[in-house]
Amino acid sequence: MSVLRVENLSKRYGKKQVLKGITCEFHTGINALLGPNGAGKTTIMNCISGVIKKSGGSVTLDGQDVFEMGEKYREKLSFQFQYQPFYPSYTAHEFLRFSALLKGMPEPLIEDEIRRVLGLVNLSENLDDKIKSFSGGMKQRLAIARAVARMPEILIFDDSFSALDYKTDRALREKIKNDLKGTTCMIVAQRIGTIRHADKIVVLDNGEAVGIGTHEELMKKCPVYQEIALSQLSQSELE
Repeated sequence: MSVLRVENLSKRYGKKQVLKGITCEFHTGINALLGPNGAGKTTIMNCISGVIKKSGGSVTLDGQDVFEMGEKYREKLSFQFQYQPFYPSYTAHEFLRFSALLKGMPEPLIEDEIRRVLGLVNLSENLDDKIKSFSGGMKQRLAIARAVARMPEILIFDDSFSALDYKTDRALREKIKNDLKGTTCMIVAQRIGTIRHADKIVVLDNGEAVGIGTHEELMKKCPVYQEIALSQLSQSELE
């Protein structure tokens, strides 16, 4: 079982301290980050993925510094950005094929994998449709399909489910969870409904980790999580 550990992680932009010495671990399964806007959720994921440089602290995978691992670490990682760039004139098939080649996927595996991931996100019938004809939700699902191709060891979703309706969101999360097979999956989310069944939830507020645990544990001990839950969940869901 892989362990991705963040130790005393900090990030500063000029005089603004965005991350203030965060320490937590992410294990195989579903891990989630939740918190108010500006809490530091995307920043910590960008630091973990190497998109931006950290100001202090460390990020290790099974005890190895991920920045020293370099390409070996990046080969294990798939990061679904909040705003995924697309090529509008490409079809879904062309986009996923291009992405697979960039990932270095062996040619004989590509076609079967494209059909598998399109089935996972319910876009099988749109294989040859141009992306410019897709709705926002369809583009979001296509981006998720790209991320889960050949399920990586570390999979990061940065608010990737926000454009989906609740039914699609729930069904897709269940499919991904059943397909993890040893993957450490991290979801940055705005909605508790998206991550309440995660194996671990890290609650961020003002650049600090203010709560770590399951939904049930955080409902008992984390005021920030309780406040978000009261604003988002119905009374029956709270009970």
